[in-house]
Amino acid sequence: MPSASTPPTSTPSSADALWYAPAQLLRLFGSSPVAMAYWGRDQRLRLATPQWCEWFGVPTTGIVGQQLDEALPPDFAQQHHAALQAASQGLRQQFDTCKTDAHGQVAWRRISLSPHLWPGPAGSKTAQGVLMLMQDCSAEYANAAQADDLRAQLAALSSTDLERTEEKSELLKLRTLLDWRTAMLTEHSEMLQLLSHEIRQPLNNASAAMQATMSAIAELQLSQTTPATKALLRAEHVLQQVIGTLDNTLAAGTILAVGGRAGASSDTDLPTLVNLVLHDIAADARPRIQVVWDAEARTVQLHPALMRLTIRNLLNNALNYAPVDSPVLLRLADSDDPLALIIEVIDEGPGIPDSLRPRLFEKGTRGTEHRHRAGAGLGLFIVRSVVQLHQGTVQALPRQPNGTIMRIELPQGLDD
Repeated sequence: MPSASTPPTSTPSSADALWYAPAQLLRLFGSSPVAMAYWGRDQRLRLATPQWCEWFGVPTTGIVGQQLDEALPPDFAQQHHAALQAASQGLRQQFDTCKTDAHGQVAWRRISLSPHLWPGPAGSKTAQGVLMLMQDCSAEYANAAQADDLRAQLAALSSTDLERTEEKSELLKLRTLLDWRTAMLTEHSEMLQLLSHEIRQPLNNASAAMQATMSAIAELQLSQTTPATKALLRAEHVLQQVIGTLDNTLAAGTILAVGGRAGASSDTDLPTLVNLVLHDIAADARPRIQVVWDAEARTVQLHPALMRLTIRNLLNNALNYAPVDSPVLLRLADSDDPLALIIEVIDEGPGIPDSLRPRLFEKGTRGTEHRHRAGAGLGLFIVRSVVQLHQGTVQALPRQPNGTIMRIELPQGLDD
């Protein structure tokens, strides 16, 4: 396993301190079962997990510290040169790549290149490095090909005489095969959830440790601790971005992609849910959030895990796009006719352009300033999908004199 905590011999800049100072964070990523790598703006590798090295066929020892063009296979670097260059310039990239083993089996990986941008001189944004994450999507391609074959066979059989006994038997076999495929997809979803827990838990532990360290540093009240505090804040923001991307990707790729079987709603304590959501927000951003209680009900019917993710996405969007010194309101209210829970996230940002409104909740849609912000455009897509699972509605309303009101209405009493 490569040593992610051993930097090159040159002294890192203050902007790169995020990837040198928290050695525990690098060791955590270095032991991750996910194929990932990170390189700085000097194109020198800071981190490469064994799974990443295995995919590209490079040795795990001595890889950290090499230049990117030396570490990557020439054919891969040439084929995806444009994407690698765009990522180094601060533009998030995603593409699929494949390779064939000695037995003729094709394996697919979905590669996400996420530049980490930090404020530069005169308010500009500069890319300090690029994080490469690789997701195994072989099953997705295999399932798509299998589903296409099955649909073609069913269409061919439907055009013939279905009264013939032999053809009826064939249809029954195909339906059985489809049922088996559905069961396999369900099992695949459960395995992804297990993997999510195994990855998210150490990330959450690392975030908690950073917050405790920042509190301890603050109690010292020493001027020399300011650079360390800033580095830890940046590290926490990176962790929150990784956790948020992981949650959104799993929700889009499993629960929402297999027919919306997200599990039944349950009686949920609303104040507890709100406290959990606030805990998910980066510590330095929480003071901006003001919770307004206009709801009498304290127990509501909803899916707590999905709704926690939904409210978190709305709050993070408001915090990111509104001015840094402006408050963000989380308002909770109830309606008697019809019986419903109303959740509103209100900001003082620039508002939503009219050209963006028709596709606001579509997968991949991002704001006009998305180049300076991490993400894959899944946040509002997840919001709409979760609200639809609850048979509710979501609206983006203009706020006067400026800002946006994201309004969710969730029907209550449906179980009755």
